[in-house]
Amino acid sequence: MPFRQTQMMRYDQQGDLHITIPRGVLKKFEESILFQALRDLQKDVAKKKQHTWEGDSVARIIGIACSEVSDGAVNHDVYLYGDRS
Repeated sequence: MPFRQTQMMRYDQQGDLHITIPRGVLKKFEESILFQALRDLQKDVAKKKQHTWEGDSVARIIGIACSEVSDGAVNHDVYLYGDRS
């Protein structure tokens, strides 16, 4: 079910969700529950941002080639075009 914007919850132009909780509402329930929920949400978001290479198609392509070359970045042109000295 899609999220419906209200005065208390809205998306900005970048797509970030902004939640406004009036002070009167905050006083009606225990703040520590709210803050713990927000901390848990931050942890979940941080975990999702961590990239894992498992199943990554680029990592699979890189892993196809096996070579004894350990200085390919330094001597890239030499390996491709030969020594031009």
